[in-house]
Amino acid sequence: MTDSSITVFPDPLKFSSLVPLFYKKTVLPGESLYDFDEPADTLYYLEDGRLCVYKHTGFEEKMQVIALLDSGAIVSEASLLDGHRHQTRVAAVDRCQLLCLDREKYLGLKKDHAQTAGLFLEYILRIVSLRLEKTSERLARIL
Repeated sequence: MTDSSITVFPDPLKFSSLVPLFYKKTVLPGESLYDFDEPADTLYYLEDGRLCVYKHTGFEEKMQVIALLDSGAIVSEASLLDGHRHQTRVAAVDRCQLLCLDREKYLGLKKDHAQTAGLFLEYILRIVSLRLEKTSERLARIL
Protein backbone atom coordinates (compact mmCIF):
# COMPACT_ATOMS: atom_id res chain seq x y z
CA MET A 1 0.00 0.00 0.00
CA THR A 2 1.37 3.43 -0.92
CA ASP A 3 0.90 6.76 0.84
CA SER A 4 -1.45 7.89 -1.93
CA SER A 5 -3.90 5.07 -1.15
CA ILE A 6 -4.63 6.51 2.30
CA THR A 7 -6.99 9.45 1.81
CA VAL A 8 -8.53 9.41 5.27
CA PHE A 9 -6.09 11.94 6.72
CA PRO A 10 -6.10 15.69 6.12
CA ASP A 11 -2.27 15.88 6.09
CA PRO A 12 -0.80 12.57 4.84
CA LEU A 13 2.75 13.51 5.84
CA LYS A 14 1.77 13.68 9.52
CA PHE A 15 0.26 10.21 9.28
CA SER A 16 2.71 8.42 6.97
CA SER A 17 3.74 6.04 9.79
CA LEU A 18 0.11 4.80 9.89
CA VAL A 19 0.03 3.60 6.27
CA PRO A 20 1.66 0.18 6.82
CA LEU A 21 -0.65 -0.52 9.78
CA PHE A 22 -3.79 -0.64 7.62
CA TYR A 23 -5.01 -3.63 5.64
CA LYS A 24 -7.75 -3.84 3.01
CA LYS A 25 -11.08 -5.64 3.33
CA THR A 26 -13.99 -6.14 0.93
CA VAL A 27 -17.58 -6.55 2.14
CA LEU A 28 -20.25 -7.62 -0.36
CA PRO A 29 -23.83 -6.26 -0.46
CA GLY A 30 -25.88 -7.67 2.42
CA GLU A 31 -22.85 -8.91 4.36
CA SER A 32 -22.23 -7.61 7.87
CA LEU A 33 -19.07 -5.72 8.67
CA TYR A 34 -19.87 -6.37 12.34
CA ASP A 35 -22.89 -7.14 14.49
CA PHE A 36 -24.41 -5.87 17.71
CA ASP A 37 -22.50 -6.83 20.88
CA GLU A 38 -19.42 -8.15 19.06
CA PRO A 39 -16.06 -6.98 20.43
CA ALA A 40 -14.95 -3.76 18.76
CA ASP A 41 -11.30 -4.20 17.87
CA THR A 42 -10.95 -2.66 14.40
CA LEU A 43 -11.40 0.87 13.07
CA TYR A 44 -12.59 1.08 9.43
CA TYR A 45 -12.24 3.72 6.74
CA LEU A 46 -14.77 3.29 3.93
CA GLU A 47 -12.79 3.84 0.73
CA ASP A 48 -15.62 2.94 -1.62
CA GLY A 49 -19.25 1.85 -1.30
CA ARG A 50 -22.06 2.46 1.19
CA LEU A 51 -22.73 0.98 4.61
CA CYS A 52 -26.00 0.83 6.54
CA VAL A 53 -26.00 1.22 10.34
CA TYR A 54 -28.74 -0.56 12.32
CA LYS A 55 -29.68 -0.08 15.97
CA HIS A 56 -32.00 -2.12 18.21
CA THR A 57 -35.27 -0.27 18.85
CA GLY A 58 -36.02 -1.84 22.22
CA PHE A 59 -39.11 -3.55 20.83
CA GLU A 60 -38.41 -7.28 20.70
CA GLU A 61 -35.67 -7.94 18.13
CA LYS A 62 -36.59 -5.07 15.81
CA MET A 63 -33.82 -2.93 14.37
CA GLN A 64 -33.95 0.52 12.78
CA VAL A 65 -31.65 2.04 10.17
CA ILE A 66 -30.02 5.02 11.84
CA ALA A 67 -27.44 5.97 9.21
CA LEU A 68 -26.20 5.39 5.69
CA LEU A 69 -22.46 5.93 5.38
CA ASP A 70 -20.77 6.89 2.13
CA SER A 71 -17.19 6.71 0.92
CA GLY A 72 -14.86 8.60 3.23
CA ALA A 73 -16.65 7.60 6.44
CA ILE A 74 -14.82 6.36 9.51
CA VAL A 75 -16.59 3.43 11.19
CA SER A 76 -16.12 1.86 14.64
CA GLU A 77 -14.11 4.71 16.15
CA ALA A 78 -14.66 3.29 19.64
CA SER A 79 -12.59 0.26 18.68
CA LEU A 80 -9.55 2.27 19.77
CA LEU A 81 -10.92 2.09 23.34
CA ASP A 82 -10.28 -0.94 25.50
CA GLY A 83 -13.14 -3.37 26.06
CA HIS A 84 -15.69 -1.66 23.82
CA ARG A 85 -18.46 -3.75 22.23
CA HIS A 86 -20.44 -2.72 19.16
CA GLN A 87 -23.80 -1.13 19.89
CA THR A 88 -24.91 -1.35 16.26
CA ARG A 89 -24.92 -3.70 13.29
CA VAL A 90 -23.20 -2.42 10.14
CA ALA A 91 -23.80 -4.06 6.77
CA ALA A 92 -22.82 -3.30 3.18
CA VAL A 93 -25.41 -1.75 0.88
CA ASP A 94 -23.01 -1.90 -2.08
CA ARG A 95 -19.71 -3.67 -2.55
CA CYS A 96 -17.46 -1.92 -0.03
CA GLN A 97 -13.71 -1.47 0.03
CA LEU A 98 -12.39 -0.66 3.48
CA LEU A 99 -9.07 0.16 5.07
CA CYS A 100 -8.81 -1.46 8.49
CA LEU A 101 -6.73 -0.63 11.56
CA ASP A 102 -6.66 -3.24 14.33
CA ARG A 103 -6.59 -1.94 17.90
CA GLU A 104 -3.37 -3.87 18.60
CA LYS A 105 -1.63 -2.06 15.72
CA TYR A 106 -2.89 1.26 17.06
CA LEU A 107 -1.52 0.41 20.53
CA GLY A 108 1.86 -0.33 18.93
CA LEU A 109 1.71 3.04 17.22
CA LYS A 110 0.97 4.71 20.58
CA LYS A 111 4.07 3.07 22.02
CA ASP A 112 6.43 3.71 19.10
CA HIS A 113 5.04 7.00 17.69
CA ALA A 114 3.11 8.67 20.51
CA GLN A 115 2.85 12.04 18.76
CA THR A 116 1.38 10.54 15.58
CA ALA A 117 -1.05 8.41 17.63
CA GLY A 118 -2.14 11.53 19.50
CA LEU A 119 -2.73 13.45 16.27
CA PHE A 120 -4.68 10.51 14.86
CA LEU A 121 -6.85 10.30 17.99
CA GLU A 122 -7.45 14.07 17.79
CA TYR A 123 -8.57 13.65 14.18
CA ILE A 124 -10.96 10.83 15.14
CA LEU A 125 -12.33 12.98 17.99
CA ARG A 126 -13.09 15.76 15.50
CA ILE A 127 -15.08 13.30 13.37
CA VAL A 128 -17.01 12.01 16.38
CA SER A 129 -17.72 15.57 17.49
CA LEU A 130 -19.07 16.52 14.04
CA ARG A 131 -21.31 13.43 14.04
CA LEU A 132 -22.68 14.37 17.44
CA GLU A 133 -23.41 17.92 16.24
CA LYS A 134 -25.26 16.60 13.17
CA THR A 135 -27.23 14.12 15.28
CA SER A 136 -28.19 16.89 17.71
CA GLU A 137 -29.36 19.08 14.81
CA ARG A 138 -31.51 16.25 13.41
CA LEU A 139 -32.99 15.52 16.82
CA ALA A 140 -33.79 19.22 17.36
CA ARG A 141 -35.69 19.30 14.04
CA ILE A 142 -37.72 16.22 15.02
CA LEU A 143 -38.64 17.51 18.45
